[in-house]
Amino acid sequence: MKRLALFTVSVIVAGLVVAYADRGGEEIKASSVKALSINDIQSDPLSFTGEIKINGVAAAFSEADETFFGIMDTAELMACKDLYCGAYALPAKYTGSSPMPKLADVVDVTGSFVKTDTEFYFAVTDFEVRRNIMRLISR
Repeated sequence: MKRLALFTVSVIVAGLVVAYADRGGEEIKASSVKALSINDIQSDPLSFTGEIKINGVAAAFSEADETFFGIMDTAELMACKDLYCGAYALPAKYTGSSPMPKLADVVDVTGSFVKTDTEFYFAVTDFEVRRNIMRLISR
């Protein structure tokens, strides 16, 4: 009986390895991956290398540079219902050509982290607006 159970488990594991290990040489794109939250990345954002997708709320915009904006954690905002209650806003710079997201847009942003001697930000190459939650929060 133990041999049959061990054999069954081995077949299942082998099947999973074959099914998931080789995806026909396809590269896994950020667009096919579940978005991380701001809270997922805030403790050590530079540990995330390459292109990733992050979900958050467009919570602030730079007056000095219209391509910079701050992204707040969606769950944190929904808990406090105020754009200014967040302890952390991820600095982001949009490098694409579409119009910028609007205040209180819930967005999935795709890009990578940039760190120089004077700057740190998430370079957004693409984004998708999920919805706007302005009516659900305070200003």
